[in-house]
Amino acid sequence: MAEPVELTIALEEGFEGQHVVVVVDGDVVLDDPEVRTRRQIGLARSVAVRLPEGDHAIGVRVDGVERLSIRVDTGAVRWVAISRAADGGLDAVTGSGLRGYA
Repeated sequence: MAEPVELTIALEEGFEGQHVVVVVDGDVVLDDPEVRTRRQIGLARSVAVRLPEGDHAIGVRVDGVERLSIRVDTGAVRWVAISRAADGGLDAVTGSGLRGYA
């Protein structure tokens, strides 16, 4: 059996004090009543989750915003960045390399 891998889920741009819940494979990994982006670094919150390599479901609920649901393969993806879009919805970007913040 393969070793678990670490997936980082980062809440980045556009959060202004909303209640955010992040669920991975049905388990709540973050429940924060007031997520706020630190404009200096473009990051509000992040959470690292250890998961078996493979396909996983991620759901993000933000008060007053349509829920975001995505699937990621942790064999290829090491981070997921969630931001508020200009229209108020949620956008997700994934990657396998390092993702740094100032």
